[in-house]
Amino acid sequence: MGFILTLGVTDIERSEFFYRHILGFRLERFRSAEKGGVNIIIRENNANIVMRSAATLRASHPAAFEHLGRTPFGAGVSLDFRVKNLPAIARNLKKHMLPTLYELEDDQHRRREIWLYDPSGYLVTLCQEEV
Repeated sequence: MGFILTLGVTDIERSEFFYRHILGFRLERFRSAEKGGVNIIIRENNANIVMRSAATLRASHPAAFEHLGRTPFGAGVSLDFRVKNLPAIARNLKKHMLPTLYELEDDQHRRREIWLYDPSGYLVTLCQEEV
């Protein structure tokens, strides 16, 4: 089974910079058939996270997004990623002076995590597990 998650973002360029240059993810840029400029996608195995301008989504699907402004973006959403080089990402976050919520180390389970918010307010959890 494949999975596609579409997220509305406030600023596609800031989101692209954050995920590509800060977190080091491989992204693809594409234009959808609808007007609205560039979209970005993170592909990992059978999961895809598509990021589109919230304004474009709202214009394309007004009924689905009429209540979007009632809660902040990301309310109740957590994007959890397994990463291979969490120390490098942590250094990059500090270099760009981006705040983190938590930095957790679980020695018993050989697991390390960093929790933070992306530019649109989605909670991002980065996890590295030692094998």
